[in-house]
Amino acid sequence: MAHRTNMFGSLPQSLLSTIVSLIPFKEAVRTSILSTSWIDIFKSTSNVEFDEVSFVKDDQTYRIRQSQRKAFLEFISLWITNHTKTIVNKFSLRLSTPGKAKRVVRNCIVFATKYGVKDLELHFCDPKLDCYFTANYINHEALFEFLAHVYGHTCLESLKLFSCNFVEAKLINFHALKEISLGWMEVKLTTIKTLLSNCEALESLSLKRCWNSDDFDLGEENLRLRKLVVDRCMFRSNGRYFIVNAPNLRYFYYSGLNNNFLVMDVRSLVMEEEILDFCIEFEGNALFLYKLVEDVSGVSALTVCNSFLQDYELPENFNSKRFWTDHTKAYKCMIYTLREVEIRGFKGLVDEIYMLTYFITSGKVLRKIDDYQHNRG
Repeated sequence: MAHRTNMFGSLPQSLLSTIVSLIPFKEAVRTSILSTSWIDIFKSTSNVEFDEVSFVKDDQTYRIRQSQRKAFLEFISLWITNHTKTIVNKFSLRLSTPGKAKRVVRNCIVFATKYGVKDLELHFCDPKLDCYFTANYINHEALFEFLAHVYGHTCLESLKLFSCNFVEAKLINFHALKEISLGWMEVKLTTIKTLLSNCEALESLSLKRCWNSDDFDLGEENLRLRKLVVDRCMFRSNGRYFIVNAPNLRYFYYSGLNNNFLVMDVRSLVMEEEILDFCIEFEGNALFLYKLVEDVSGVSALTVCNSFLQDYELPENFNSKRFWTDHTKAYKCMIYTLREVEIRGFKGLVDEIYMLTYFITSGKVLRKIDDYQHNRG
């Protein structure tokens, strides 16, 4: 029988550390069972992710869940103590009710900044709440306060804060920050403008289930954003405008309530993909879809979840066929750039057929239309 050589065993530890840093943290920990030479390799990973869900299981009793949470917190403390890497590129902590584990949370943040973290994620929202969003969860306080010493950590390139308060005026030192994601907290328009003004290198902005913004009017600013995500945010009832002026924006995602916007205007010269998902559980005005097609002059991929077309009560004497035929014109995106259209929740209704006909007949470079049927089961 031919002798099999363990090639991994002959690799230097520096290379093994690089390997485990390129795989998910959970998988990196599992490498400790491969052989005796791999037992401690995972401790040198530069990609650290602590996720409560990996330890605490919802289908267990309260007592067992508390025991699992305790084991999770002990694992974090032990891992930080035994860490052997000099640099941490990414650090992620997902923990519900952080107020009951303040010491561990603080130690995690101090550890991450001590080792020069560039990608920091602090997610303190209950993972079960991530499945839905109602008015009952608006205006509750964020569960944790951003530690003061982090404001001086100038090498951050990505920052994700969920249910974690911060002082936007203190982000003036984040000159390297390219990406910021905020979720499950109050975020006003003034906060967004301050962030965009202070973080000059910012290219990606994501808002997930935030609330209390007024009109989302960023029309006067010449933004450097390349990616903008607004995911099921709740705007104030008097908000009527959603305007973004970002000439370099390539990706735009909007999901949730359309808030009866009178104007939804996203200005970009190089838009590549736009996704619009007006969730079925919300009411809204469907008539600005046509205006949106006019505004996305350079988009090459457009995704529309058209449940709002199905459920919206059209004005009296509204003629769907004439709307899609008599008011059409040769928009730039339909002639030069739009190559792919995706429609979610398709039922084959008359209004939907007219809309499809418009895209097919007007899309001069259109190559693909995906219509995902409504799930009736």
